[in-house]
Amino acid sequence: MNDNVVGVLWPDEAIDAIHRASFELLARVGVRVESPAAHALLTRAGCTPGPDGRLLIPAGVIDEAIAAARPTYVMAARDAARSLAVDSEPGEIFVHNMGGAADVSDALTGVTRRATIADQGDFTRVMHQLVNQHTVCSLLQPQDVPGELEPLYSYLMVAFETDKYVGGPGISFPFQARYLHEMATALTGATGADGCYSLDLAFSPVSPLLLGAEVSDALIDSVARGHVVVEILPCPAAATTAPAALAAAVAQQNAEVLAGLVAVQAVAPGTPTYYGPRLSAVDPRTGIFTSGTPETGVASLAAVLLARRYGMACDCYGPTTDARVADAQFGCEHAMNALLGMLARPRFLSGVGDVQAGASSSLEALVIDDDILGDAFYALTPRPWDAAALDVAAIVEGVLGSNGFLATKHTRRYIRSEFVSPRLRRRGGGSEEWQRSGHGGLAGLARERVAELLAREPVGLPAGTLETMCERLDACARELGLSEWPDPRRLLEARANTTS
Repeated sequence: MNDNVVGVLWPDEAIDAIHRASFELLARVGVRVESPAAHALLTRAGCTPGPDGRLLIPAGVIDEAIAAARPTYVMAARDAARSLAVDSEPGEIFVHNMGGAADVSDALTGVTRRATIADQGDFTRVMHQLVNQHTVCSLLQPQDVPGELEPLYSYLMVAFETDKYVGGPGISFPFQARYLHEMATALTGATGADGCYSLDLAFSPVSPLLLGAEVSDALIDSVARGHVVVEILPCPAAATTAPAALAAAVAQQNAEVLAGLVAVQAVAPGTPTYYGPRLSAVDPRTGIFTSGTPETGVASLAAVLLARRYGMACDCYGPTTDARVADAQFGCEHAMNALLGMLARPRFLSGVGDVQAGASSSLEALVIDDDILGDAFYALTPRPWDAAALDVAAIVEGVLGSNGFLATKHTRRYIRSEFVSPRLRRRGGGSEEWQRSGHGGLAGLARERVAELLAREPVGLPAGTLETMCERLDACARELGLSEWPDPRRLLEARANTTS
């Protein structure tokens, strides 16, 4: 039984109804499959011809895929203490950043510029030091490296700047998955043996209910090679590429995830697969994609409950905004959606650094999000109410004692553990202190914090690991027939010898 706020928003009866609607949708309209290889695999798995050349997915095929997927596994970080134990049950939430932004924005003015590979390093250096972010993926899509090699350059740069778990970047082609897997294995040593994996890759069905050709072929190639975790990551927009009724949009998204799950298990039964809902809405006046309003968080709650029904871990959206600058709208939307996204306790929470619905990001957004997430984790952590916390004698002492509560042992025991200690914001303080600081508000404080973090030394890579990863990138460039490409060693040398 879903309880408290989550159960009010999405009671068990609602989740059951959405589940049934998703199965009916796949049985009646199915999916359009543009890859001949994927079409053949799904047909062999039991899918049948449908209208307009689509493939219908019977309930039995879905049930077999759900049963086949590995329910528990470990995603290996270079620092083994930072590896992630994954299952579908409510428990620890692993936070990661949003990904794929083409632009870097100014937190105060909103002016944007194209992202570079050096920016990828700067953003990762900051994220490595955020206490409420547990895994790092490529936040940006650098524009100053060859496009077909960009996922490899980005993975290498992120790995150089953090020893947290490095999430797989977005890919479009099979060769990218192949070389990324080799680089990830060199980084962590994990091969999939004993349920420990070095790399996860996202597979995005196209809404509504379409499996694209190139991404499907990349999925087949990477899963067939084994030893990867797959995230099914549909991105429907309610009212344009999905229905406007939120329950119906969630049902379509769920059907897209299940179709992706069937495809993965048709390639290699037992492949770890997790649920990546990215349902958002649009502005009714313009049709423009939006993500800051609470539809995102409310839909995420339903997705977590559906994923848990199927024994899948869920990676839902948390902090997100339509704002262009680090203003009150940014703070309000990030805080609201972070807390909504966390209420059902997904295994993963995405969104750190999101600006302008994911179109851009700023360094300041990262450190502001770390503070917001600290508050959200506090809000979801039960407070002690045992005999020691509810010590009536201590309360009496505080009331009757000449020095009040500050003088009691009870206060000294609990004042740190029960109070939030923001890492960025100033707690308390009068107007005179604020005026003397001259920081100009939260964005100013965030800029100061970013400068401090960027000045620290990079984590770096062991020499042998670095060389192996660079060799794999070079091999990929040669396979593509490129005559020249930026030397990855020089890029990393520049990172090692320079701090901002």
